[in-house]
Amino acid sequence: MDMETKSYLKIAIAGGLWGTIGIFVQTLRGLGLSAEFLAFSRVFLGFILLLILFVAKDPSILKIDRKGLLSACIIGIISQGVFNLTYFACIQRVGTFTAVVLLYFSPVFMFLLGTFMYKEKADKRKIISVLICFFGCIFGVTGGKLSSLETDLTGIALGLTASLSYSLMPALSKKTANNYNPFTIIIYSFMFGSLILLPFAKPMESLYLLKDIKIVMILLGFSLFAAAMPYCLYIPSLHNVQISKLGVIASVELIVSIAIAAVFLKEPVYLGNLIGVAIILF
Repeated sequence: MDMETKSYLKIAIAGGLWGTIGIFVQTLRGLGLSAEFLAFSRVFLGFILLLILFVAKDPSILKIDRKGLLSACIIGIISQGVFNLTYFACIQRVGTFTAVVLLYFSPVFMFLLGTFMYKEKADKRKIISVLICFFGCIFGVTGGKLSSLETDLTGIALGLTASLSYSLMPALSKKTANNYNPFTIIIYSFMFGSLILLPFAKPMESLYLLKDIKIVMILLGFSLFAAAMPYCLYIPSLHNVQISKLGVIASVELIVSIAIAAVFLKEPVYLGNLIGVAIILF
């Protein structure tokens, strides 16, 4: 297996792990934690886990210059802070199914970023794939009924904002990963993301809930399986792949998220919505 194929495989696995976000969020919301606290906990605990790992394994990973720190700060603000806040709020308002379908407007954004930022060739096949994905997302969210877009415009706007910030992550990280160890960037972007999310999370108001060991264990699992592990698979693989193809490869996240939403969270999924998802995966 060549390096490019391995990289795409790691990205697909990362997508599958990110697909578990919905069930973690809905479970922890049901236990009394706010969406903002969950966004903070996911990134902060991911930072702590990776910090402990690399301090023990290879402390040199933590070395970074001022320029790298600035890059990590930008990635942390946009791809950790903005993404987590808007995506979790979107899940809260419109449910996991609709939120993850809205997130899959990201191939459209990634195509534009890959074409204009990295001068990747916009051939006919890519353009057709992106257009199919775009209309599939519209159909997946609405089930073919455009009037349903009016049901929660705030939720839809949050989902699209999450999609844009999600798309910016590989575009921003790819340049940085070429100059710095990708794990260094992950650790510091998690740190800055945590700092941005802290005022929204108001952790002191939720501390009493952490007396419950069940909540603590679920939070640790959330940060490990939906933050630390997928990012460690995803970010180091970026320098071997084309940005414009990432949204399509990581679409395994869509499949996992929808399966969880329908089977475990019992969210209503109609034929029209499934047709839209099928179009995206086409």
